[in-house]
Amino acid sequence: MKIEQFTIEMYPEVYEIWKKTGLSLGKSDTKEEVQRAVNHSQDLFIVGKKDEKIVAVVMGAFDGRRGYVHHLAIDPEYQRLGLGNEIMQELHKRFTEKKIVKVHLFIEVDNEGVIEFYKKAGWHTREDLVMMSYVPN
Repeated sequence: MKIEQFTIEMYPEVYEIWKKTGLSLGKSDTKEEVQRAVNHSQDLFIVGKKDEKIVAVVMGAFDGRRGYVHHLAIDPEYQRLGLGNEIMQELHKRFTEKKIVKVHLFIEVDNEGVIEFYKKAGWHTREDLVMMSYVPN
Protein backbone atom coordinates (compact mmCIF):
# COMPACT_ATOMS: atom_id res chain seq x y z
CA MET A 1 0.00 0.00 0.00
CA LYS A 2 1.28 3.46 -0.89
CA ILE A 3 0.76 6.01 1.90
CA GLU A 4 0.23 9.69 1.11
CA GLN A 5 -0.83 12.81 2.94
CA PHE A 6 -4.50 13.61 2.60
CA THR A 7 -5.46 16.58 0.44
CA ILE A 8 -8.90 18.12 0.35
CA GLU A 9 -9.36 16.90 -3.23
CA MET A 10 -9.49 13.40 -1.74
CA TYR A 11 -12.44 14.31 0.50
CA PRO A 12 -15.27 12.73 -1.57
CA GLU A 13 -13.46 9.39 -1.80
CA VAL A 14 -12.50 9.41 1.88
CA TYR A 15 -16.00 10.40 2.96
CA GLU A 16 -17.40 7.44 1.00
CA ILE A 17 -15.06 5.06 2.82
CA TRP A 18 -16.16 6.55 6.15
CA LYS A 19 -19.79 5.99 5.18
CA LYS A 20 -19.20 2.45 3.90
CA THR A 21 -17.52 1.48 7.16
CA GLY A 22 -20.35 2.82 9.31
CA LEU A 23 -18.51 5.62 11.07
CA SER A 24 -20.78 8.06 12.86
CA LEU A 25 -20.46 11.22 10.81
CA GLY A 26 -21.70 14.64 11.77
CA LYS A 27 -21.11 18.38 11.56
CA SER A 28 -17.38 18.01 12.16
CA ASP A 29 -17.05 15.80 9.09
CA THR A 30 -18.14 18.31 6.46
CA LYS A 31 -15.62 19.29 3.81
CA GLU A 32 -15.12 22.66 5.53
CA GLU A 33 -14.46 21.10 8.93
CA VAL A 34 -12.14 18.49 7.49
CA GLN A 35 -10.21 21.32 5.79
CA ARG A 36 -9.78 22.92 9.23
CA ALA A 37 -8.27 19.66 10.49
CA VAL A 38 -5.96 19.55 7.47
CA ASN A 39 -4.84 23.11 8.16
CA HIS A 40 -3.93 22.15 11.72
CA SER A 41 -2.31 18.70 11.36
CA GLN A 42 -1.91 17.98 7.65
CA ASP A 43 1.10 15.72 8.08
CA LEU A 44 -0.89 13.44 10.40
CA PHE A 45 -3.89 12.98 8.09
CA ILE A 46 -2.94 10.14 5.75
CA VAL A 47 -4.46 7.80 3.21
CA GLY A 48 -3.39 4.45 1.83
CA LYS A 49 -3.75 3.66 -1.86
CA LYS A 50 -3.79 0.49 -3.91
CA ASP A 51 -3.62 1.06 -7.67
CA GLU A 52 -4.31 4.78 -7.11
CA LYS A 53 -7.58 3.99 -5.27
CA ILE A 54 -7.88 5.18 -1.67
CA VAL A 55 -8.50 2.10 0.45
CA ALA A 56 -7.40 3.29 3.91
CA VAL A 57 -7.56 6.54 5.84
CA VAL A 58 -6.69 7.80 9.29
CA MET A 59 -6.92 11.32 10.62
CA GLY A 60 -4.23 11.98 13.21
CA ALA A 61 -4.17 15.15 15.25
CA PHE A 62 -1.84 16.87 17.71
CA ASP A 63 -2.95 19.48 20.21
CA GLY A 64 0.58 20.47 21.20
CA ARG A 65 0.63 17.94 24.03
CA ARG A 66 -1.20 14.73 23.06
CA GLY A 67 -1.83 12.88 19.84
CA TYR A 68 -5.27 11.73 18.71
CA VAL A 69 -6.53 9.18 16.23
CA HIS A 70 -9.78 9.89 14.40
CA HIS A 71 -11.68 8.01 11.74
CA LEU A 72 -9.42 5.10 10.92
CA ALA A 73 -11.28 3.34 8.13
CA ILE A 74 -10.43 0.63 5.64
CA ASP A 75 -12.60 0.12 2.57
CA PRO A 76 -14.64 -3.03 3.36
CA GLU A 77 -13.33 -4.72 0.19
CA TYR A 78 -9.77 -4.41 1.59
CA GLN A 79 -10.32 -5.25 5.25
CA ARG A 80 -8.50 -8.10 6.98
CA LEU A 81 -5.40 -7.63 4.82
CA GLY A 82 -3.31 -5.82 7.45
CA LEU A 83 -3.89 -2.36 5.97
CA GLY A 84 -5.25 -0.95 9.22
CA ASN A 85 -2.08 -1.97 11.03
CA GLU A 86 0.05 -0.65 8.19
CA ILE A 87 -1.48 2.82 8.13
CA MET A 88 -1.46 2.99 11.95
CA GLN A 89 2.26 2.12 12.00
CA GLU A 90 2.90 5.06 9.68
CA LEU A 91 0.82 7.35 11.90
CA HIS A 92 2.71 6.16 15.00
CA LYS A 93 5.98 6.89 13.20
CA ARG A 94 4.79 10.43 12.53
CA PHE A 95 3.69 10.84 16.17
CA THR A 96 7.13 9.65 17.30
CA GLU A 97 8.84 12.17 15.00
CA LYS A 98 6.84 14.89 16.78
CA LYS A 99 7.93 13.45 20.15
CA ILE A 100 4.31 12.72 21.11
CA VAL A 101 4.41 10.35 24.08
CA LYS A 102 0.69 9.67 24.59
CA VAL A 103 -2.01 9.11 21.99
CA HIS A 104 -5.76 8.86 22.56
CA LEU A 105 -8.68 7.72 20.46
CA PHE A 106 -12.42 7.40 20.88
CA ILE A 107 -14.52 4.37 19.92
CA GLU A 108 -18.27 4.03 20.24
CA VAL A 109 -18.99 1.40 22.90
CA ASP A 110 -21.00 -0.86 20.59
CA ASN A 111 -18.22 -1.06 17.97
CA GLU A 112 -16.75 -4.27 19.35
CA GLY A 113 -14.78 -5.17 16.22
CA VAL A 114 -12.88 -1.90 16.30
CA ILE A 115 -12.26 -2.21 20.05
CA GLU A 116 -10.75 -5.66 19.45
CA PHE A 117 -8.63 -4.33 16.57
CA TYR A 118 -7.03 -1.73 18.83
CA LYS A 119 -6.60 -4.15 21.76
CA LYS A 120 -4.70 -6.53 19.48
CA ALA A 121 -2.52 -3.58 18.43
CA GLY A 122 -1.56 -2.90 22.08
CA TRP A 123 -4.07 -0.22 23.05
CA HIS A 124 -5.92 -0.47 26.35
CA THR A 125 -9.28 0.70 27.61
CA ARG A 126 -9.17 3.47 30.20
CA GLU A 127 -11.53 2.87 33.10
CA ASP A 128 -10.34 5.95 35.02
CA LEU A 129 -11.77 8.56 32.63
CA VAL A 130 -15.19 9.73 31.54
CA MET A 131 -15.44 11.17 28.05
CA MET A 132 -17.67 14.23 27.84
CA SER A 133 -18.59 16.52 24.96
CA TYR A 134 -19.97 20.00 24.62
CA VAL A 135 -21.54 21.05 21.34
CA PRO A 136 -22.54 24.73 21.31
CA ASN A 137 -25.76 25.61 19.49
